[in-house]
Amino acid sequence: MTQNQNLANSKKMKFKKSANRKREDMILVFFFLVIPVVLMMLLSYYPAFKLLQLSLTDWNGLSKTYHYVGFNNFKEIFGQPELMKVFTNNGAYVIVMLIQQVVGLYFAIVLNSKIRAKNFFKSFIFMPYILNGVAIAFMFSFMYDFQNGPVNLILNNLGLGKYAIHFLSENYSTNFSLAFIGFWKYVGLTMVLYLAALQSISTELYEASKLDGANFFQNIIYITIPNIKRMISISLILGFNGAMQAYFEAFVITKGGPNGVTDTFITKTLYIAFTNNKFGKASAMGVILVFIIVVIVCIQRIFLREDVS
Repeated sequence: MTQNQNLANSKKMKFKKSANRKREDMILVFFFLVIPVVLMMLLSYYPAFKLLQLSLTDWNGLSKTYHYVGFNNFKEIFGQPELMKVFTNNGAYVIVMLIQQVVGLYFAIVLNSKIRAKNFFKSFIFMPYILNGVAIAFMFSFMYDFQNGPVNLILNNLGLGKYAIHFLSENYSTNFSLAFIGFWKYVGLTMVLYLAALQSISTELYEASKLDGANFFQNIIYITIPNIKRMISISLILGFNGAMQAYFEAFVITKGGPNGVTDTFITKTLYIAFTNNKFGKASAMGVILVFIIVVIVCIQRIFLREDVS
């Protein structure tokens, strides 16, 4: 009888210890999660809610009070063609970004192979990403100068002055010149993302394909791309987000001019907010931008056959 009681007491003690341990684990997990959740609420969800709230007002950025105007800001935005024109300007950044994805993937595939000095080339290609964006913009502003830029100076010295390039002109092509700055800065980051994904692919797959007589392009289509589809999705999300929020190139070099030819969505939003003091309208443009990015991401995920849920 005493032995049975000891066994029962032992089981009770083990049960209590197990329950206490679970309780301690729950408390530990709670304290580990509460800080990031609170920060996410304060730094992400609250600003998003405030942006939506301000988009329905006529706040000028200075007064302590504001009046709700409903969807008037959105109606005004969609009723002004010059505001909608910035979408086409951002289109140039999207096109260059897609080219950046292809070039970054190509660099990653080449540098993932057995070539000499590949670490040097990795560092060399990645270096622009760590440079200050404004400094890069000033550098390209000098390079794009029609009279004193190094490209046109070389052409003039070679007797090819008639082929001098107007990098910054009054037509739409200027947006591609500005978008190339982002390409030069971020292609290294794209390469690093794809490199990380490529190194997770087993070399046995490539060895087997080599025995089957597959060539370079067949390896990319049937082995590389299917195995890094998740990273392609992430890189495209980052790319679309960056292209739609392109800012420092146009702001530093052209100030959105001439006549709004190079205005991006962000530069136009900042102009409306800080020059025209229409923070309610600028907030509405911010809401529109978030909606556009969400739609693009959903379409992309459907196109890549991913679960949207």
